[in-house]
Amino acid sequence: MTGEIILGHALWQVLTHGHTFIPVSVGVYGASESGKTTLDQQFTTRGEIRHLDEEDRTHHSKNWRGIQTMPEITRKRIKSNGIKKTIVSRDIGGHTEYHNMWLRDMIQRKVSTVIVVIDHRHMTNIKNIDNQLALSYLVDSLGKNKVPKGLSFRAWWRAKKYAPKRIMILANKADEWMDEECHAQWEKGFIARHKIFNVFREDLYRLQKMNIPVVLDAISARYGWNIENSVLKGMEL
Repeated sequence: MTGEIILGHALWQVLTHGHTFIPVSVGVYGASESGKTTLDQQFTTRGEIRHLDEEDRTHHSKNWRGIQTMPEITRKRIKSNGIKKTIVSRDIGGHTEYHNMWLRDMIQRKVSTVIVVIDHRHMTNIKNIDNQLALSYLVDSLGKNKVPKGLSFRAWWRAKKYAPKRIMILANKADEWMDEECHAQWEKGFIARHKIFNVFREDLYRLQKMNIPVVLDAISARYGWNIENSVLKGMEL
């Protein structure tokens, strides 16, 4: 009888929680030094992440065909407010020579949730357009069904119709740019109105025309603030 109870409980656990272990393909992209690697580490191990120096930046070697080699896929378990999910992603560099890899990764893995990590560099230096270039590349590529180099024939065929289910734009380093007024704005659910997103408005409207939902939120990857909550809420869209 005890064995039947244990078996029944195990089956109940599988039926009620099994879907949370089905991996969701997530792609994390953005300009170099925006905090993608820090976010990846935060997904893996919670807590304050040490400051990453130049030698910690993500770089990729090329194969004999001259195409950058993709890093390994890693699996993470995230949870917030009782919601749990398993996500799989890659830590891909943010330098412009790696932009093609973002698109290749999205198509190869059929990424359903694209996370674009930005920071506030465009507010402190209006001449710095790294964040804008990163998002524009993705929007242009999706709008034109661009086919990146290095795809298999199957993935090349899939690229013609590929589109993610949603795009999240996460304004990282909130611990540096978010003041009390901004935090109050965030608490009311109006963070999308913040000026940090103003330079991206046209690209956001272009995504709207493609019928791709967009989520805007603020996070601090280094200190683990609002990360899992923002990602899991965004996935509900």
